[in-house]
Amino acid sequence: MTILLTGARGELGRIVHQYLIDNGVEVVGADRDVVDLSSDEDCRRFVSASAGRITGVVHLVGGILAGEPIFSTPASDVEYMMLVNFTTTFNVLRAAMPLLIANGGGSIITIGAKAVLQPTARRAAYAASKAAVVSLTLSAAEEGRVHGVRANCIVPDVIRTPANMTWGTEEEIRSWVHPEEIAEAIYELLQPRSAISGTVIPLLQSSRRQ
Repeated sequence: MTILLTGARGELGRIVHQYLIDNGVEVVGADRDVVDLSSDEDCRRFVSASAGRITGVVHLVGGILAGEPIFSTPASDVEYMMLVNFTTTFNVLRAAMPLLIANGGGSIITIGAKAVLQPTARRAAYAASKAAVVSLTLSAAEEGRVHGVRANCIVPDVIRTPANMTWGTEEEIRSWVHPEEIAEAIYELLQPRSAISGTVIPLLQSSRRQ
């Protein structure tokens, strides 16, 4: 199995990358130092040149700007949230889906956010951009169905990364989702035996509680 993994060097990406390799998956990493996923042309060129044999796509690239209510959120924040969350996802799927179809099918996995399912104040642009990711993923599932291409969106709560642990309280951190839990879910969704598609999969609380 060969998969395209975006954000492979991020805090979540490194753990997902290692988990997949440890379980025998060949990974083609796509990070900002090799490709600009916000550029349609650059994305198409990279995917065509480096990921021709893929049967899976795991799109982890994303970001958050929050803290302002809707009425004072700068237009630049809205544009950035849509660019880094939605546009990168659209570009990756647009470039990769023809390859998945040509290779006999496969699996697409994207990352949403808890704010899509349980909106909170001062995260409107972020939540809206992630909601667009969820909608796009479900559309990909419908379009890919006749070609054997599955698509699902994992929606986690706060992920227990070193960066996030600098601001969370001890009680909050205890319930946060471990990156390994996301990696495990991704691996299962990538398996050809999986029949899951067109699904939003919430991971809103860690099962490990440690």
